[in-house]
Amino acid sequence: MSKPQIFISFGDDGVPSRAAARVSVPESVTSKAALLATLAAQLKFPDYSGTNWDAFEECIRDLSWLPPGPVLIAHADVPLISDAPNAITYAAILNEAARKMLRSQDHPLSVAFPLKHREQIIWLLRAHRTD
Repeated sequence: MSKPQIFISFGDDGVPSRAAARVSVPESVTSKAALLATLAAQLKFPDYSGTNWDAFEECIRDLSWLPPGPVLIAHADVPLISDAPNAITYAAILNEAARKMLRSQDHPLSVAFPLKHREQIIWLLRAHRTD
């Protein structure tokens, strides 16, 4: 099985030094509701945004309500790791959004995880490709 194309950074590689918006996802986020609430609050998602994966994916691939500039989502660990189906979905949405928003003029998106979690993220992305 080949490695998936990864648009997520590990450690400080590819992480902008300055960001117009920065999300810090804390350690040990174990529920989808808590993760989505953290992201929505820190990225100031519009009021009409829902609390499901479709709504998250729509918002993270837009970001037009934020001031222009780089957007960084930095993780302390891998959220939802004890809930594999949701962790797989989350990693896949982030990777695709980072790919799409990489060349955005207004809101280039960077997603970062600690280097020690690289293999977990690769596993999650591979698992998504085999679904």
